Amino acid sequence: MAALPEKARVVIIGQGGIVGASVAHHLVQNGWDDIVGLEKSAIPTDIGSTSHASDFCYMTSHDKLNVFTSTYSREFYKSRGNFIEIGGMEVARKGDDAQVQELQRKVASGKAFGTNARMITAAEAKERFPLLEEDTIECAMWDPDAGLVTPRSQKVAGDLVDEAVAAGKLQAFPIYARARNHCRRRSRRGREDCQGHHHG
Repeated sequence: MAALPEKARVVIIGQGGIVGASVAHHLVQNGWDDIVGLEKSAIPTDIGSTSHASDFCYMTSHDKLNVFTSTYSREFYKSRGNFIEIGGMEVARKGDDAQVQELQRKVASGKAFGTNARMITAAEAKERFPLLEEDTIECAMWDPDAGLVTPRSQKVAGDLVDEAVAAGKLQAFPIYARARNHCRRRSRRGREDCQGHHHG
């Protein structure tokens, strides 16, 4: 069983989620090695946010960074065959002027940052999602570039980690806490107990 190394060039805390897995992938792609990844559960994670995420990606937001990261993520997932571009919609009910104004502002922000979001009528919203009750809808925001990560971002995270490990650039260690001064670490080849000291 591989032992936890005493030092590494990079240590990623939270290796099992899509963020940690993506960090490892991009480091390897940019020539880094000697990477150690630690995760408090399984890899891919079975308790973190990635494990219960909706896996839906909107391109439109009020801030440029979120638009950039969402757009980059969409292209990244598409390049791996892990993205279905089905479009996304947010609706405003009749009488909800605040939501109408919020959607209008979001569209304006999105356009300023290069997205293709636009406002659509209730009839157009019904056309895209027939289960809507058209007479209750004032309008909607339509983001044609939004879509779904498939089969799951959790699966993509596991694939990215596996690829980095297979390349010999990453060692990934799930760690399971058992007591205040005792833990169980699971490597890719099994489990072993490890002793530690608790402070605090």
